[in-house]
Amino acid sequence: MLASSRPRFAPNIKPQPHLMGVTPSVFSRWAPILGIWGAGGAAFVTLAASSIPRFQEDVLKKIPGIASYYESTVPDCDKPF
Repeated sequence: MLASSRPRFAPNIKPQPHLMGVTPSVFSRWAPILGIWGAGGAAFVTLAASSIPRFQEDVLKKIPGIASYYESTVPDCDKPF
């Protein structure tokens, strides 16, 4: 038996593709968790910023289901500013 030959039951090691140490198997385990945290964070930011007029104009009034909720029905003469 030569010194460079491998034992018969040794594991077959193959390089795995990765990006900065994150392999596809690691990403597939973390993707659902990160997605849930991302959706929760986006919901919190939307809830916290829903009273800001600029956020209402740029984001909330462009969503079809809730755009009518943020439309102002008060006449201009009754607005203080």
